[in-house]
Amino acid sequence: MTAAVASLDVRLKWTLLIAVLGFGHVAMGQGVRRKHLVMSIGGGIGTINLYSDRKDIAVEGLGAGAMRAAFGYAISDRWSLGMHYDRVGSAWHNGALDRLHLTNYLLSVGYRPWVGEHSAVEIDLAFGAMAASLFPVDSRLPYTTTGSAISLGVRYQFMYSNTIGVFIGADHAASGSSVLVVDGGLVNADGTISRIQWNSPRVTTGLLVRF
Repeated sequence: MTAAVASLDVRLKWTLLIAVLGFGHVAMGQGVRRKHLVMSIGGGIGTINLYSDRKDIAVEGLGAGAMRAAFGYAISDRWSLGMHYDRVGSAWHNGALDRLHLTNYLLSVGYRPWVGEHSAVEIDLAFGAMAASLFPVDSRLPYTTTGSAISLGVRYQFMYSNTIGVFIGADHAASGSSVLVVDGGLVNADGTISRIQWNSPRVTTGLLVRF
């Protein structure tokens, strides 16, 4: 009995020690500060609104999956510069498409209106290029297009330690109007040029790594 009590006492002491060390490790964490490089990757859900003179591919409120990967360098406690890659896509469509995905490659400027000891709220504006691929039901060749895009987002970031954290954010991305092509040629048989334009609100969450 004495040995069992002693063993239990030792386990309790180790448990308390680990808890104290873990709390201390979290307590050392800070929000994003000047000269920090922060990388993030995550996924979530969103919707796609696709507009075109081709009524068979136009759609509004299409449910979609989303992913986002980014990095930003804090040039001050409030401002960051960086870039991000994001994609939103769907494997179903209520018209002539089997699936579609819209990809952005954007440069971003971030501003943190609030910075806490372990967390921060960041607003970012990003702009750059987009590429879209739309796969028709009756063809193996996708409709493709490239053009400009812009995104506005807000994120809450929380650091569990000096290195690892999490984020949750909401973004709204939109493209400019661009020509839709297939296999290097025009989509329409009569020679007219079809165009598309899209926007996509989405919510994502994921992992932060700070250097």
